[in-house]
Amino acid sequence: MYELSRVRLYSIGPAGARYADTVLDLRGVGRAVPEPAPAQAEFFEEEPVGPPRRPAPAGVLFLENGGGKSVLLKLIFSVMLPGHRNTLGGASSGVLRKFLLADDCGHVALEWQHTLTGETVVVGKVSEWRGRQVSHDPRKFAEAWYSFRPGPGLSLDSLPVAESTTVPAPVEGASGARGRRRTMKGFRDALTDAGKFYLHLDVHWEETHERWTEHLGELGLDPELFRYQR
Repeated sequence: MYELSRVRLYSIGPAGARYADTVLDLRGVGRAVPEPAPAQAEFFEEEPVGPPRRPAPAGVLFLENGGGKSVLLKLIFSVMLPGHRNTLGGASSGVLRKFLLADDCGHVALEWQHTLTGETVVVGKVSEWRGRQVSHDPRKFAEAWYSFRPGPGLSLDSLPVAESTTVPAPVEGASGARGRRRTMKGFRDALTDAGKFYLHLDVHWEETHERWTEHLGELGLDPELFRYQR
């Protein structure tokens, strides 16, 4: 069983409720995991001290009206329940497309932690407009999903969303992404290259809803739990 540990939102959201590069961190405040697996920190990060602790069992998000609470939930659900018919709250089929500007390559990445071992897995969604033009044609809206197991070579913090990344970020809470945003193809190439060089990352990429849903099940993440809450 997994619990949500962190959420990263990059270059996504409607006007007035944009997430430029935001990380919601729920780590390290729950109980210690009972059967911790061996762990190795990402390059330039401090080695973990003591057994990992579970994420916060609950949290409260304070935002004014229109600040992005509903947007956040819709984006999280779009990773775990792909497809416009599964949009949280029964929103219109095109609502997720309104969260992306013409030159965006938007990311929603979720880091999950196993309740027994403390092992983590990142699952995410990347989307962009083909030709860098907003359109009413859903076929012009490109989206794909990916997963990997964080470790040396790649983590949620060092996700290759831009040309370079500073890890750790220069200031706590600041974005470590540097340079121009990568396109979806550029992001996939960087992710694939990391997976080839660091086999332990177990990088996976899917472009269809059905196959992605199957893959979530293979990872031990049950989309049905989200369907009940939708």
